[in-house]
Amino acid sequence: MDVKDYRRALGAFPTGVTIVTAFDETGEPWGLTANSFTSVSLEPPVISVCIAKSGRVFPALKHSNRFAVNILSADQQDLAMHFASKAENRFTGTQWEANPSGAPLLPGASARLDCRVHARIDAGDHEILLGQVDSYDHSPIAPLAFCRGSFFAVPQPEAKI
Repeated sequence: MDVKDYRRALGAFPTGVTIVTAFDETGEPWGLTANSFTSVSLEPPVISVCIAKSGRVFPALKHSNRFAVNILSADQQDLAMHFASKAENRFTGTQWEANPSGAPLLPGASARLDCRVHARIDAGDHEILLGQVDSYDHSPIAPLAFCRGSFFAVPQPEAKI
């Protein structure tokens, strides 16, 4: 299989853009941009995110029992790129909030989910991290989306359900 061509095929699926954050064993914040995020269950509230085992953030997530998923807003494209970069410490110069009971939270996100690890599933070169959502917040600002190598804003307002 041609891996680059396969990635292009997968890239046809539009996704939201998140930054997954955690504290390492010494209390340092770590984070990475991820678009492999989904809701798994409403009762109990469980989400999943796929983390590359080869990434520098994987050890922090592997040894943490808490993490956060920050669902980025449309104006946070630069932040998404920064957390996807090879920068050694992605939190340097980045505004963030220390959640006393959880993981680092990023201000200005469309939604923020504070999770405790529910399960870890080995999935080849990735680990599927399941998190039980302990707390969350959200705002009606437009979220950031990604498809075929480009970012875009999701134009519709939040639905009144």
